[in-house]
Amino acid sequence: MRTTYRRLVSVLTALLVGAAGLVAAAPTASADVTYVPDDWNGKVIYLSQACHDRGDTVCHDNTGCKGFSENRNSYKLAMSTIRGGDTNHLSLLERGYKVVRGNGLTRKNIASSNRVGADLHIPLHSNAISAACESKQPASRYGTHAMYVSGAGKKCAGEIVKRVGASSPGTNDTRQYRTDLGELNQTNAVACYLEQEFHVWQRGTSWMHDRGAWSWRLAGAIDVYMGYP
Repeated sequence: MRTTYRRLVSVLTALLVGAAGLVAAAPTASADVTYVPDDWNGKVIYLSQACHDRGDTVCHDNTGCKGFSENRNSYKLAMSTIRGGDTNHLSLLERGYKVVRGNGLTRKNIASSNRVGADLHIPLHSNAISAACESKQPASRYGTHAMYVSGAGKKCAGEIVKRVGASSPGTNDTRQYRTDLGELNQTNAVACYLEQEFHVWQRGTSWMHDRGAWSWRLAGAIDVYMGYP
């Protein structure tokens, strides 16, 4: 009887572990994470991580050259911009900003940004032209894009393109007026949407992986836009 009971417990445990593994393979959205500086300047920046939900509760991913993950890269860029990846330049925390990192579905990040009263809302993404990894196309095919819908967003997008685009390997750096993106239309905060580079060419993905060398440029662009040069 005891042996049968132990076997039953073992089977149930295995089933629970297996179920946990299935959940881990398709994670649901998580809560925001807030980072508070030692000396707050009174401004809140909302960094919205990439999450390609399709009407469900799962953050689907886009992939690029050499296994590049847009969602994972978005998280790492957020962390590097918040905390710093270059000791010679200031991060957002060091510049005095409270930062909220949105780690959920797009619609939840929009609602969270509005709830916390963000002063600036920036989605962090990478771009694609095709599903293939392109290695022989000219640099003029790629670059840093920043999208906006409002006049203030246009100014923010311009600062991002000017500073981040100066570092990215693609030469087609541009700001773009878009009316079809919820994170530009539905946030109370001024929004400018970053497509840092294209993840379908090898130079672009290599540059994005080296985010510690340039994420301070994004922090600096935010600082200039917010009036703290």
